[in-house]
Amino acid sequence: MTLDPASPAAAAPRPATGYAALIGTLALMWGSSYLFIKIGVETLPPLSLVLLRVLVGAAILAVGLVATRTPLPRDARTIGHLAVLGGVNIAIPFWLIGWAEQHIDSGLAGILQSTAPFFTLVIAAAFVHDEHVTRGRLAGIGLGFLGILLLSAENVADLGSALGAQRLLAELAVVGASLAYGMGNTYARRHLRTTRPLVLAAGQVGWAVVLVGILAILVDGGLTLPAVPEAALSVLWLGAVGTGFAYIVFFRLLTGWGPTRASLVAYLLPIVAVILGVVVLGETVDAFFVAGAVLIVAGVWVVNRRG
Repeated sequence: MTLDPASPAAAAPRPATGYAALIGTLALMWGSSYLFIKIGVETLPPLSLVLLRVLVGAAILAVGLVATRTPLPRDARTIGHLAVLGGVNIAIPFWLIGWAEQHIDSGLAGILQSTAPFFTLVIAAAFVHDEHVTRGRLAGIGLGFLGILLLSAENVADLGSALGAQRLLAELAVVGASLAYGMGNTYARRHLRTTRPLVLAAGQVGWAVVLVGILAILVDGGLTLPAVPEAALSVLWLGAVGTGFAYIVFFRLLTGWGPTRASLVAYLLPIVAVILGVVVLGETVDAFFVAGAVLIVAGVWVVNRRG
């Protein structure tokens, strides 16, 4: 699929150092999100946290649209694609991760979330012409899933208890969110490659507001507002930094470097999540955690290496 020469993604390529800086910034934005999700779900239902988050994010993106005088698409096909992304790339994974962090540490969620490149590669190879699965990349995926098994081994062994089963289900929910991200990343590359990054971000976040709002009513009976300052801070951080600005950065990477390379953020994101979890929340890591994390990150490296 060729790029529209008039689109931002078809402009002169950004130097590699520029993309590296964007990846580092995005890692800080999304890596810190796991900390604030953990704080938020202590007093807010996951869907309420997600709804408030996307409302704040949508407001910031709307300001960006107005400030840059960027027109929104009016054709039904593009609007439909953005609606799909709002569900697959935001509503579903945000809900899954929020629910999961009620039962597992924020650092563990960040590590498991870094498996997104495995799903991105497999799905992109099937639907995007310039992404391919090689034996080396399959080996990387194998390493990553070995890491997942190591991280989950304790809960698999403890399946007989309610706590072990619940924690394992939470871990699988985060992996499911990674699958959703892999699907969303590839869908955007295939169907919305010539769409401006700001429109991609604003369109899907706007649709996510609608979809999560419906889910909040059906599942929780409505919206719960923050009752403590920590919850309000979580909402503001997640909405402004982790959603509004982060999606602008991410879609710039996605349209410029492609879904697999954009997912290189997975190298740094879990490091940020684990450090913040340990320093701020007092979460602990053991040898199994470190070994599993190393295997996953090594798998991501193998998946993304060239040659």
